[in-house]
Amino acid sequence: MKRLLRHPRVNACMAGLVAAYGHLVFATCRIRLVTPVPTEVSKGPVIFALWHQHICAVPLLARRNPAPLLGLMSASRDGTFTRALARYFKIGAVVGSSSKGAVSGARGLVVAARNGHSLFITPDGPRGPAGVAKQGVTEIARLTGHPVIPCAGWPSRGHTFGSWDSFRLPYPFTTFYLAYGAPLETLTPEALQTALHTLNPQACGTTPLATRTPKL
Repeated sequence: MKRLLRHPRVNACMAGLVAAYGHLVFATCRIRLVTPVPTEVSKGPVIFALWHQHICAVPLLARRNPAPLLGLMSASRDGTFTRALARYFKIGAVVGSSSKGAVSGARGLVVAARNGHSLFITPDGPRGPAGVAKQGVTEIARLTGHPVIPCAGWPSRGHTFGSWDSFRLPYPFTTFYLAYGAPLETLTPEALQTALHTLNPQACGTTPLATRTPKL
């Protein structure tokens, strides 16, 4: 299968099929806010920070943000697929990774943010360990001045994979619980990690607040 996906046309076709499934999910899902949306989200560029496990919620989290969105994506063949998939949801990419092209990737994010883009960053990606925040998000926030908005998004119905991040694939007609944290005041990985671990159980629908909030 991996060898087959290396072919550009097959790669593009698979991205289209996965995107079609994603649009079906988002067209049929219900969205419930479990926390207020920070005013910064509706004003301009921000940095959305969420665990890699919640990455499928990125198109939903950004709906109330007026700035174009992009993220750091790998230059590998897998990254080619991811970038093609992201384009179907109007999400751009800066090419790089935590191992190869890290400096140029971070520079590209900073330049894009200064030019009016919002960013999404998974502080425990791309390989983990899961739930442990790295330095990148807070450093980019210092360089750009953009507020860091901790986020979490969890589908009530879906399949949780046995991958390092326990990624959850949503099913159609699911309910997405979305949680936004207040803009990060202390720009440290520890503060971000604490904020995300606080949001995580709320997005998973384990608090009464999740059942009381109205739909978007």
